[in-house]
Order: sequence, then C-alpha cells, then structure tokens
Amino acid sequence: MRKRISWLNDVPYSDADTKLRAIYDRVLSPNGQLDNLYRGFSLSPQTILPADDLYKAALHDDSNVLAPVFAELVGTYVAVLASCEYAKAHHGHNFVSLSTDAESANRILAALEMDELDQCGSTQEIVALQYVRKLCIQPSQIVSTDIDNLRAANWSDKEISEIVQVVAMFSYFVRVINGVGIELGDEKLGLY
Repeated sequence: MRKRISWLNDVPYSDADTKLRAIYDRVLSPNGQLDNLYRGFSLSPQTILPADDLYKAALHDDSNVLAPVFAELVGTYVAVLASCEYAKAHHGHNFVSLSTDAESANRILAALEMDELDQCGSTQEIVALQYVRKLCIQPSQIVSTDIDNLRAANWSDKEISEIVQVVAMFSYFVRVINGVGIELGDEKLGLY
C-alpha cells in the first residue's frame, strides 16, 4: 500500500499517464525527486506548470535583484505566518543553506517563529519583514506610506516589487499545501 501525501487522492509518478508524467518530468527537483507538493496538485495537473513557472520567476529568475537568501527568508516567513510546516521546512532549509552563517540563520528562523522581528537581521530587513507580515495578515490595510517606509529603509522599487511577488506566490502555495494537507514525508529538503 502506498503512503498518502495529502488528504486527497493523488497520482504518484509510477501511475501517471503520459501527459501527467511529462508534466512531472518538468518539475522534478535537481536530485530527481518529485516533491509531494506537485503530487498534491495531480488532480488539477493543468495548474502544475504555471505554478512552477511562477515559483521559478519569483525566486530564481536571473533578472531578480532581491538577494536569494532574503527571498527565501520572506518565503519562509509567509509559511510561518500560515503555519505551513511543509514550506517552512523546505524554505527554512534553503535560507540556512544560502546564509553565510548557519547559526545566525537558525536564530533568525527561531525569532520568526516567536514573532520577534527585531531579532531578524538588519534594520532594512526588519522593515521589510514587518511589511511582509502586514501584507500577509492585513492586506487591505497596506497604504502608500508602507511603501515609503520600505524606500526609507533603502529598498528599491524593484526589490519591493519582488518582495510582493514572493509574498503573493508563497501565499498561493501555502494555501494549496494547507488546504489539502500536503505532508513533507521523507522527501529531501531544498535546494530547489
């Protein structure tokens, strides 16, 4: 009997028809793993590639100016705010792996869990994380002065735009993951 990865039925790689298998092949991780995330999408396969394209554009496009390590921190914080263990595990791992100081990175992740943003980096990073929190929890309360605050903390408009894209993309993913109960299981964590 195969192990369930969510509360819904799903189609494992071995049972995928030709069309779904071709989609799966395009989203395999660099180590050849089909993440449970995409198995969890298998009943709506038309959404897999657009979701993966958005993920790659928001986090991995060569034209992005936001530091990848900070983008991973933003994504992890969205997962923390949504209590999404799956995304917290993957992207927290990526944040630590991309950091120059793993011990400090792990302290920052612990501070995020405790909602102690003042312990989460530089003043510039803290201002951005405060914005991320507001955008996740009170999106209708975002006002132009929130953008002014980010600019005053030396975030460029392009970086702000990318922060918003990462927040929006992760907000989508954590809702899919939490909505159908996708579990981490024994899959290998990170990097991409």
